[in-house]
Amino acid sequence: MDEFSTHRLRNVIPVLTEQRNIVVSRGASFAGHLIDLAIMQLRLTLNEISEEELSEFSNVLSVGLVSSEHSD
Repeated sequence: MDEFSTHRLRNVIPVLTEQRNIVVSRGASFAGHLIDLAIMQLRLTLNEISEEELSEFSNVLSVGLVSSEHSD
């Protein structure tokens, strides 16, 4: 992705965040969740994080949470 495209996508995130806050404040929490997913996808794309990497990271976190719950 070129620098111009990256810059344009980064500028979309604050706009989506503002829109998310508006829809959530009006009681549309599911719509807010969908916008959150769009923001997350943009961040993954901008940082070149693959779905496989995200899945592996999630698995590591899950294992860590489970093991910390058992040690309490």
